[in-house]
Amino acid sequence: MKKLLGVISALFIVASPWVLYWTLSQHRIGVAAATLIGWVIVRTLPIVLSARREQRIAALQLPAIALGFAVVGWIADDATFLLILPSATQAAFGIAFLRSLSGVPLIEHFARMVKPELGAGELAHCRRWTRIWGGYLLVLAALGLALARWASLAVWTVYVGVVTYVLVGVLFAIEYVIRKIRFRDYGRNPLDWLLGKLFPAARSGLS
Repeated sequence: MKKLLGVISALFIVASPWVLYWTLSQHRIGVAAATLIGWVIVRTLPIVLSARREQRIAALQLPAIALGFAVVGWIADDATFLLILPSATQAAFGIAFLRSLSGVPLIEHFARMVKPELGAGELAHCRRWTRIWGGYLLVLAALGLALARWASLAVWTVYVGVVTYVLVGVLFAIEYVIRKIRFRDYGRNPLDWLLGKLFPAARSGLS
């Protein structure tokens, strides 16, 4: 059930900008707001089901903000409140990355899920890229907010529905290649195989 809800949630994330474009281009703000509310509910269910009891309050904060934007946009009959939601979500993630620097950086947390023991160089890499990701997401969010306010609905939709995914993918790819070349810790996927051929690991390993 959790996996099914997760798949539905992912589909909603990808489709939501285009659904908003279709409904708002028809001047149907109520339908757009109702769609967003439904998306938030479906998106929240797997989070609530998988989160520990003490984590549920934190997990519900972002969905609560999203519901607030959707309801206010519906009541005010103003599409801007609906369009700023993706940027608000990106900004929340960016802030989460930056706030984690006061403790365990988020990227270090993710890295330890794959490799529990990290060297000093890897720890520094995780901290540096947590800072980069935080700033990057805030920049993307700011651009999305500007487009929501001043650009056409079509331009906003293309940015939120396509361009942001491409930009996130580009930075992920850059970080991945830099990490692999620096630490030469290759896996078994085709990209790692190619990088391993181009930048072979030293016999003694790199730290």
